[in-house]
Amino acid sequence: MRKLITIVFIFQISIVFSQKIVWSENFKLNWSHFKSSQNSMKADTTVVSYSSCGLKYTAYKDKTYNRLLIKIDATFDPSKSWKHPFKTKNLKINHEQGHFDIAELYARKLRKEFKENVKTEKDYQFKFKLIYQMLYGEFLDYQDYYDKITKRGTDAAKQNELEVEIKSQLKKLEAFKN
Repeated sequence: MRKLITIVFIFQISIVFSQKIVWSENFKLNWSHFKSSQNSMKADTTVVSYSSCGLKYTAYKDKTYNRLLIKIDATFDPSKSWKHPFKTKNLKINHEQGHFDIAELYARKLRKEFKENVKTEKDYQFKFKLIYQMLYGEFLDYQDYYDKITKRGTDAAKQNELEVEIKSQLKKLEAFKN
């Protein structure tokens, strides 16, 4: 019985730690959200933290109105996000929050494209998937650009500059937030 309880407990903990966080205006990351014990960027010793942010979409049919809907989310995966146990003690988290905000920016761009270009299931098959691939590539490029320009958050002036730019872009696409 004890062994069964232990297995159930471990299973429940793995579910809790593997759940992705969906971006919300009122939610801000903190270092306790970084659960991975493995630095996936081991080769680069300058990396102090790593955010696993992404875009997730789910397509489904609204049977009441017989139309296709797509739910698009910006996500943060705690189980794949890592922080250095000591170097982040007195470090602000704004750079990592910026990565999450960039994910939301691209989720909004996807929502906009969906609303403007996808009216039917055929559009979904032929347009949305191509739009998704194109914007996902831009999303990854912007994440790299953000790290490069801000020197992974160590260039305070550039970090502040890009934070303002990201907030401005989010504001412009406010009509497409969840």
